[in-house]
Amino acid sequence: MKRNRANKQAGYTLVEMLIVLTIFLMVITITSVSVKPFLQQLEIKYFFKQLQLDIAYSQMYAMGNYKDAFIRFYPENNRYVISPNGYNQKIIVDRTYSENIKIKLETLPTKVIFRRDGNIEKAGMMHVFHHDDAYRFVFLFGKGQTYVEKL
Repeated sequence: MKRNRANKQAGYTLVEMLIVLTIFLMVITITSVSVKPFLQQLEIKYFFKQLQLDIAYSQMYAMGNYKDAFIRFYPENNRYVISPNGYNQKIIVDRTYSENIKIKLETLPTKVIFRRDGNIEKAGMMHVFHHDDAYRFVFLFGKGQTYVEKL
């Protein structure tokens, strides 16, 4: 007697499919949990890098145009702006940052001024909070040098 091979189907059983889906979901869950802290770390790293670049830019603007450059911080709006010579001047840079980042100006005034020679008018410090982490961002006297340290 010949068996009909047309009725024979090759495939996966329901149990095999459920096992594969369970493993797949476990891998996705583990990956998504481990990516979140990495993205938070990138967010604060990017913020500090961008701020330091903007500080260098305002210093170069002051020296290149022979005008004072102002960096004004608006912590309540998660924003800072760079403009030349005062309040009624056009804004050169208007930068917003993540709502996860909070700035508390300690000894740093809300208006940081770079003089025409590239030196900062007044050194100071601010605290930056990001999720559960705290950082100290310091403006030093001299040619716009800054540093960040984790508290």
